Amino acid sequence: MTLTHRLALTAMFASAAAFAQTGSPNTSTTSKYDPTRASPSSTTSTSTPSTTHETMHETAKSAVKMSPSAVLSMIHQVNLDEIKMGKTAQSKTQNDKVKDYAKAMVDDHTALDKKLTDFVKTEGKGKLTLSSSQIPASKHKEMQHMAKETEHTLGSATGATFDKDYARAMLKGHEAVLSDLDAALPSLEPNAKVHDLVSDARDKVKEHRDHAKDLLNDLQGTSATGGSGMQGSTSTTGSRDTTPQSVGGGAPGATTGTRATDSTTPTPPNPGTATPSPSTTSTPTTPSGSSGR
Repeated sequence: MTLTHRLALTAMFASAAAFAQTGSPNTSTTSKYDPTRASPSSTTSTSTPSTTHETMHETAKSAVKMSPSAVLSMIHQVNLDEIKMGKTAQSKTQNDKVKDYAKAMVDDHTALDKKLTDFVKTEGKGKLTLSSSQIPASKHKEMQHMAKETEHTLGSATGATFDKDYARAMLKGHEAVLSDLDAALPSLEPNAKVHDLVSDARDKVKEHRDHAKDLLNDLQGTSATGGSGMQGSTSTTGSRDTTPQSVGGGAPGATTGTRATDSTTPTPPNPGTATPSPSTTSTPTTPSGSSGR
């Protein structure tokens, strides 16, 4: 009876152990899957900022988009501003390169504006209008502020300062217009003729931007070269002063052998031949003994 009881207890313990072993994999499997389930959520949280960034980028791009009349009106206003500033620069600058650039601004923007107004008259057919009211209010205020600021800066500047301020204004202004046109061009693709006109204007603006950058670099480089040139002449003079001193020292005698001839004439080299000088005076001493005759 005792043996049977023991066998029964053994069977119970064995079944309990089997049950425990059977349950543990499920628990471990669940724990293994938890991190895996957490990773998709982390992936989602990671992708959220990029999605937000893309949305903000698209929103910014859409905010810049303008109607065909707005884009053409903006170019028209830019033409008028550039012509005015170009004439001011031509009358104030004394620099030939600045004068040539200013003349190019007047000529190019005059031609571009004529092409623009003719296009609106012939191709617009009442659908296109050139008016500042067509430009978005925020963009129009921005353009007005930039024009007034530039006019104030150029009005008080003179000489080389004026030249650099004008070049900076041209670089900044054309860079801003170039950015606006690049943002506007995709929305103009349905109207091929307007798109081509704006694209041509965009290329001309880029050309002006690049020219302004080169002009500004040239103006700044000229000032820097002028300063270094003066320093160079000073250092050359200093080298001439030190050369005779080094020759007097006798160290570079082989290198400056030509100048050694000049170094024998001045007094400094004589201390170097102080020993031969007494021997020379000792030779006349012997004849002086004959005076005792």
